[in-house]
Amino acid sequence: MKIEMRVLYTDGTTKDVDAVFADFVAFERTWNRSVTKLEQELRLTDLAWLAWHSEKRNKHTQQPFDPDWIGYVETIEIRDNTTGDNPLEVAQPTI
Repeated sequence: MKIEMRVLYTDGTTKDVDAVFADFVAFERTWNRSVTKLEQELRLTDLAWLAWHSEKRNKHTQQPFDPDWIGYVETIEIRDNTTGDNPLEVAQPTI
């Protein structure tokens, strides 16, 4: 299980962040909610927390989640890599 995200910060920089198993376990422990319900009840806070936790776990931030880190986030998008990073790139069928 993995959620691939792109974080856009208020200074215009972007960062690709992946939430992985360790982040989901920490989410369940912190929020006392099962990650299996994320698909039905995904909240912006959940997505932001997972991105922040991944950054913290990878030692890319020391800031507390709220209000510090979240204050510098403009938006978070879920990346869809089923077609690759380039949405205009289409695989050609093979015969």
